[in-house]
Amino acid sequence: MINIEILYKRLAQIKQLFNIGIEQSHKSESIAVFSLLAFHDSIEMFLKLLAEHKGLNSANYSFMEYWAKIPTLTLSESMRNLNARRVNLKHKGLLPAKSEIEISRVNSIDFFQQNTIVQFNIEFNDISLIKLVSYEKVREYLEISQKSLGKQNSKICIKNVAYAFDELLYIYEENKGHWHSPFSFGKDMSFRNSNFMGLSNTKFKELNELGKFVNEVNDSLKNIKKAIKIISLGLDYKEFIMFDFLTPEVTRWDKGQLDSYIGVERNWNEENCQFCIDFVVKSALKLQDFDFDIRSLELLKKDND
Repeated sequence: MINIEILYKRLAQIKQLFNIGIEQSHKSESIAVFSLLAFHDSIEMFLKLLAEHKGLNSANYSFMEYWAKIPTLTLSESMRNLNARRVNLKHKGLLPAKSEIEISRVNSIDFFQQNTIVQFNIEFNDISLIKLVSYEKVREYLEISQKSLGKQNSKICIKNVAYAFDELLYIYEENKGHWHSPFSFGKDMSFRNSNFMGLSNTKFKELNELGKFVNEVNDSLKNIKKAIKIISLGLDYKEFIMFDFLTPEVTRWDKGQLDSYIGVERNWNEENCQFCIDFVVKSALKLQDFDFDIRSLELLKKDND
């Protein structure tokens, strides 16, 4: 029997691959066809994990043989059809119809929801990808956020998920440059406003108008820089817009302490809070997939000189 922590982490990896299939299945038909491979591979990983958990040597099992060896597995005919579609696609070059992709998605969802609870006594929906986040502080904030959501404390949930995202960007950018992040795209203009420049509430109309112009330009530059940063990091900008709208503004103090300001409360229901958590998890997994420390590259260069 596999240790519960290892089991949960491997189930999270399986769910990550399954989620890739779900995303692919909703895209254009030319991309959606490949969701069959992700669905099939995630289910096969699940079957191998289950066999290992039960102490079975599955090295030579065919895909459908698992149902003969483990009678408590469900949806054998649906999985037989999924396997046939996968063979047709991968080995015969026969593209599935859109309806077949939709059926495969529904059948795969049913498979995991039915069999995860039966075989491992874990609800599939309760499996969180948070455990796959390698950045420790980010993971801690996300875990607090997820637990708060379970206790129906939306304010604590949304505050900590905002901290998690701020920490994620900070950690990722921290070792990418000496004096400033290559994802900052220009100097910080936060304090270059009309008040700082003495152009607000003066007795001269022209100076007040100039101050208004300075503030508008400053706000525009701030929004442009934010958008470029998110896009350059390879994150989903459309999802970020919703995340940014739902979460409070975060302030990072000199010693790394985080604070948040909630100006206007949003509709922080369970669905919206979970969306924010999932967005940060997905962003973290994407960034940690290609991370590097520029200082280690410089040391390598010196060693080779």
